[in-house]
Amino acid sequence: MFNVVKAFGSIFSTQGYSTANNLLIKNYVNEEAVVDESIYPNQTGRVRFQGSWWPARCDRQITLTPGDTVYVIGVDSITLLVSLTPAD
Repeated sequence: MFNVVKAFGSIFSTQGYSTANNLLIKNYVNEEAVVDESIYPNQTGRVRFQGSWWPARCDRQITLTPGDTVYVIGVDSITLLVSLTPAD
């Protein structure tokens, strides 16, 4: 199984997981990712981001298909929140 702490230990701190989420958002918001596994409305799919595969979700009622370019707009636990357009 993929070990998130081992792979991303540099972004985790002893101050709690919310700190890690804030760092991830701050460092990667509006960065591009490519859909690897379809993302259906209200379901999790997968994207290729920064050289790794991540679970991803889009909160809009659209289906994203493999090859679509999306933008990271947030994070929920280890799931990237993505959109077709960058965050404002």
